[in-house]
Amino acid sequence: MTLDQGVGRSAPKPRLWDQLRLRPYGDRMLTPAVRVWLAFAWAIILLMATIEGLVWGLVGSTIVPQESAWLKPFIGTLLFAVIFGVVWVIDASLIMSERPVVRARRWDPGANQGLGALLRWLFGFIARLAIVALSLYVTAPFLGKLIRADDIEVYHQQQVERYFAERETQLKAQIAARTAQIDETYRARSEPIKGEIEQLSAGLVAERARRAAIESEYAPEIEVLRRDLAAAQAKVGDEILGRNGRPSGRGPEARKWEANAALLAEQLNAKQSERDARVSEIDRRIQEWEQRLAEQTERLQRLTQEYEQRVSAIADELKAQQPPPNPPRLTFAARSKILQAIQESPEEQSVPHFERVEGFSQALLGVLFLSLIALKLFEPTAVRAYFSETLQMQYCKYLEGGLDDIPGFAPPANPGQRLNPVEFARLWLAYEKDPAAFFAERQAIIEVREPLLRYLAERELERDRIALRRANLDDEFSFIRERRRCELVALERELKLRTDALQSQLALETRTLKDQRRVQLAIELQKARQDWNLRQLHEEEQLRLERERLAQEHERAMAELRLREQELFEAQARAESELQQAELAERLEHERKRFALQQEQQREERKARIQAVREEISRLLALEAKQRADYQTLREAERRLEDEAGMLRASIAVSEVELAELRQRIAALKTALVHQAVKTDESLEVRRSLWSRLAQTPDDARDIERELRGAEKAERSELEQLAKLKGALEGLERRLTAKSDERREAEQRLRDTLNRIQFHEDSLKTLLEPKGLLVED
Repeated sequence: MTLDQGVGRSAPKPRLWDQLRLRPYGDRMLTPAVRVWLAFAWAIILLMATIEGLVWGLVGSTIVPQESAWLKPFIGTLLFAVIFGVVWVIDASLIMSERPVVRARRWDPGANQGLGALLRWLFGFIARLAIVALSLYVTAPFLGKLIRADDIEVYHQQQVERYFAERETQLKAQIAARTAQIDETYRARSEPIKGEIEQLSAGLVAERARRAAIESEYAPEIEVLRRDLAAAQAKVGDEILGRNGRPSGRGPEARKWEANAALLAEQLNAKQSERDARVSEIDRRIQEWEQRLAEQTERLQRLTQEYEQRVSAIADELKAQQPPPNPPRLTFAARSKILQAIQESPEEQSVPHFERVEGFSQALLGVLFLSLIALKLFEPTAVRAYFSETLQMQYCKYLEGGLDDIPGFAPPANPGQRLNPVEFARLWLAYEKDPAAFFAERQAIIEVREPLLRYLAERELERDRIALRRANLDDEFSFIRERRRCELVALERELKLRTDALQSQLALETRTLKDQRRVQLAIELQKARQDWNLRQLHEEEQLRLERERLAQEHERAMAELRLREQELFEAQARAESELQQAELAERLEHERKRFALQQEQQREERKARIQAVREEISRLLALEAKQRADYQTLREAERRLEDEAGMLRASIAVSEVELAELRQRIAALKTALVHQAVKTDESLEVRRSLWSRLAQTPDDARDIERELRGAEKAERSELEQLAKLKGALEGLERRLTAKSDERREAEQRLRDTLNRIQFHEDSLKTLLEPKGLLVED
């Protein structure tokens, strides 16, 4: 409600919106300073109430059990509303409270003043401090718990993972204890299989490498033979079909090349057969080892599958016997313990209190409350006057004219001259403080203001007179302007009448002139049409004569054109004849050059083939020298192995002879020992005592037994030595067989190489003899 609207009204009832905005008296005595101050206070109260309500609401939602999780929103909203309302009411009452005056007023002792009122106000202030302390002690930890909810969740998740890890460790330990014997059995059965698989894999790698080496050894020779065979077959085709200027037919040269091609094909087949023979045994071993490797692998897989099934069955049995999991639950008390554990961790021990979350929360709540207290303690005078119920009632009474009997409070006739809230509060406080002094001051002000008011009244009268004179001059000016406007309207009407008469006369004259001009134009049009018809007839006659002339000229041009076409046809025939003769000469020249180029190319190819054959002969000679050296080396090694085998056979024969002698000696000793025992039984007395039998054993029997044991020991040693010699002989015979096979293969390779050298020498002679190049080279 504004000051102007408050005249003649009683104090309005406060609205709910005004109460929420901390304006219990509405807009009455609401200055801009009061408006800004209330906005600041309202913002601080809203922050404090919102923080408290959110913290308690979220804490309340965490207290609800998991079985009743649907109650969390309702409990949280209820606690938020309750705590928000309580904090709002307390802080709003603190802000809207009127601070009492220590010194009592003499004329109004029942008002909010004196020491008792001040003590009551301080008690309420101390109660609010206690609420803040409780909030700092309780709400700040809750707020810290909510802020660090992620850390608490992570810590709890670590506890749960640790619980399940320990549970899994215990289960694994039980499974390991139950499956220890199974593991040992599995290792004992699988280790030989794995070892055999490794041996087979290594043997397969070695055999495949050996097969690759054999194939790479034969590959160059086979490739050369194939190339030579293709060249010989091409030469046979050239000789039979008569290419390159040769006579066709199967002559001596063709038969010679056929024989060379047959020989090359035979050598190629022999070389491939030799390679296949050497590789077939390796392939057979590779297939056997691969099959055995597959069998052992399948056996190992079956064994592993059986082992895993047994272990899985034991694990399932132990899991079924395990108690149901009971991980740590994230209850309200658990959250508090986790937060305390995090705060007591070494990482946060050295952090200052107010740099932690709890200290930060306490500092935030403390800053907000201290800001509210500072705002209340340093409130402006206008705010104090606004929240003073006495001033509000008296100001409402002043607006209604209830203070007319007090000097200075009489409402003026002009609402703009009323006292503003600050002036009213200052005057009323002065009046309440000392009414007598206030009356004396107002009387002095009235006496001083009397001449000033008279002067102001005279100025106001002169201002009114000038205003009336200005109004009369305005009326005269309006009358003159209206008379001028009427004269202008009459003049415009007269001009319009004259213009209409002139326009009628001009229209009549224009119509007459148009009729005369139309008649003249019709006459001229008739004459023009007659002239155009005559001119059209004359032009048609001239056009007919021009057409006849053009037709005659066209016939003459066509005759000349036919004559010209005949001449052009004859010239074209002569040009085509000359062109054909030139093309024939050019084709003959091209054939001559192509034949010369072909001859040159054949010579180059012959030289290249001669060079290739010479290089191949050089390579084969080097290969023959290397194979001959290998053959000699294999022969020497075979002779050394035969010598070693002969020596081992002699040693075995000697060992067998000595073994036979030892066996005869043992048989003789056993017979002597039996005879000696019979003699001893006849001569000794029969006693039961052990000492008597030992004392009466003859020395000859002990010597025979000692000698018999020595002979048996020598026999065992001789048998072991004989077995070793036989094993060495078998290994040496296998090596000798392998060396013999290698020597025969080397001998065959050497013969093949010599045959190829002979073949290439024959080919070289054949290439050189026809052209007479043998002497030149």
